[in-house]
Amino acid sequence: MNSILCVDIPIQMISCTDTNGKITPMRFRFRDKNGEIITVTIDKILSEDQDRNRVGAHFSCAAQIYGSQKTFWIRYNYFAHEWRLSRLTI
Repeated sequence: MNSILCVDIPIQMISCTDTNGKITPMRFRFRDKNGEIITVTIDKILSEDQDRNRVGAHFSCAAQIYGSQKTFWIRYNYFAHEWRLSRLTI
């Protein structure tokens, strides 16, 4: 199972942004190394850094991926308007 996960890859994100610009990631999908599309619903946001003076927002989250609970880091680049899955703990 570990070998089919990709790290530091672009993801398609569904998020909610409030009137103050605070981003809340909700669900995303990505293509694994086997070419399968994996959809992940975020169970909990563990930590976040949305400092506007930086390049982007960073989130540590937990969710079920491949049937087991995983912790992962996702980031949003303000300038490129791009979400990436940057780290995944097994």
